[in-house]
Amino acid sequence: MKIGKIGKDIFDKADDVIDKVDDGVDKAGQAIQKAVHVGGKEIVDTTGKVTAAGKDLAKDTVKTVKKTAVSTAGQAKTIATRKAMATAKVADEALDGIEAGSKLAVISMEQGTRAGVYAVAQGGELIAEWVEANYCLIGVSIALGTVFAALLYRPEPSSQATTVAATAPLSSTAILYLSAKETVGAVALGTACDLTASAFVELIWIAPDVRKAIGNSNKKILTDAIAFTLAKSMDAAAGAMIVPQSCAAVVAGVVTTLVAQLACERTLPSGAREWGTVGASGL
Repeated sequence: MKIGKIGKDIFDKADDVIDKVDDGVDKAGQAIQKAVHVGGKEIVDTTGKVTAAGKDLAKDTVKTVKKTAVSTAGQAKTIATRKAMATAKVADEALDGIEAGSKLAVISMEQGTRAGVYAVAQGGELIAEWVEANYCLIGVSIALGTVFAALLYRPEPSSQATTVAATAPLSSTAILYLSAKETVGAVALGTACDLTASAFVELIWIAPDVRKAIGNSNKKILTDAIAFTLAKSMDAAAGAMIVPQSCAAVVAGVVTTLVAQLACERTLPSGAREWGTVGASGL
């Protein structure tokens, strides 16, 4: 598949994304100083490299998250998201992770102590063009798919560099979380989720249809909603987040589902409102 204008724009943006997350990468990376074991298997070696067992853990975690029960309406959203991404020619290897991420976004709105959604006062422009919610969801997802098709599981060095940079804070924190959950404080977790959410929002903001669907006034609250969902999902999804490409696919699923939720239904997970103030400490 050839990389189109959106892909070139993403790569032009890569340096900006990398600059924004470098500090978070350094701080998280410095904390990984020993091998990490899960279930008796070494998932990260003493050099900080994810092992074959770690990659297997990422795949198994994605499969487990995909099986999590949600409402019929929620399941329909995850299926529609996956189909739209396939239509947009996102790499097949990314689709399971995207579906898992979409499921995590649905879970953040349906389960837990902060379950539920709240109304966003002003939506984007494209809802008027797509009219029906299902058409809107598919339209938004395909628009995002044009971005993620140029990023996920691509062989180009620029694509891989952007993926690693955008996910590094979250991947590093996930490794620490699996190693010793109690050592990962709310501030560290919140920072990693904020950096990753911000990096992905900056990337999707390249696409004009995405900007229209979200609305400029909703950029910050969308970023908060993504960060909140990532933090809330750490227990379930940490294993999938230790590998950059797997992590990026999961985050892409979260992002796509929340963008569609905001654009088409003008709602977001209730915890997103508090995230900007209390961060992960409010989970």
